[in-house]
Amino acid sequence: MDSTPKHFLKIGDFEPEQLQEMLDLSQALDRESRPLLDQKNVLFAFEKPSLRTKVGTEVAINHLGGRVLHVDADVLFGAGVDPVFEARESMLDTMKNVSQWCDAIFSRVFRHATLQAMAELSDIPIVNALCDHHHPMQAMADMYTIQETFGKQQQVAITFVGDANNVARSLLEIALCFGHEVRFSGPKDYDWSAEMLDHFDQLAQRFGGVFRHSNRPDDVIGGSQVVYTDTFVSMGEEEQMDEKLASFKEHQVNGTLFAKAGSDAGFMHCLPAHRGIEVTEEVIDHPNSWIYRQARNRMVVSRGVFATLIGTDRQTNV
Repeated sequence: MDSTPKHFLKIGDFEPEQLQEMLDLSQALDRESRPLLDQKNVLFAFEKPSLRTKVGTEVAINHLGGRVLHVDADVLFGAGVDPVFEARESMLDTMKNVSQWCDAIFSRVFRHATLQAMAELSDIPIVNALCDHHHPMQAMADMYTIQETFGKQQQVAITFVGDANNVARSLLEIALCFGHEVRFSGPKDYDWSAEMLDHFDQLAQRFGGVFRHSNRPDDVIGGSQVVYTDTFVSMGEEEQMDEKLASFKEHQVNGTLFAKAGSDAGFMHCLPAHRGIEVTEEVIDHPNSWIYRQARNRMVVSRGVFATLIGTDRQTNV
């Protein structure tokens, strides 16, 4: 995949064919692991807490023969230093040093701009473990789960109910890139900007999908084959909790709303979930809940992404 972007920062940097090749490679490596990351070292630096992203990806790299090194985010990004200095050291010096020792950096950050700065200065791939605007690794696991269920050819009706956040954006982008019918419903005060709504419309037109949008979940839930939600209060928004929970009370995915999607609809959530807040127990524990498959698939797609970016046999046919 010589045309594959060097970094994995957001879904929009890739063509559907490139994303599908990584998903196919993920599937092949799940069936038969190979040491494609032998002697490869990946540096992990996380500004935010993580379970599925950190553990699932580390296990995936280990499966392929690679090694993971952890460094405190303060060390990599220069936070918490003596106020006399602007930073512990320049981003340029940091990236040039790490690029000599490691083969990739996997980083979870507060601001997407941090990843962009790293990518501009790094000689090795930067992989986004989550930022304020994007969660591409989650989107890859979500699409893998959807294809695992419906196959690669069927257009699927996917409805996201909740906040216009990083998880929703990456999910909507990858689903529209694959030509699916995507619906979104969230409260007006926490909705997409006009620019983002136009962005989703353009993706639908370009790739043959459908994008529907409403502030009322009842308007878009009917006929959904997948219903997806996420926390209403993301990391770093805790001070907005009371305000946001009041705004989102009509967007809880409960048994009544989920039933309107149809008896065969699947439920998805990136986790961690706040049971009784964005989703009720009867939905998250429903027989059609796929949340643990999604979590496992975080590990599965990590193999394909890292093997594509830094694998020893990047041209392997799958």
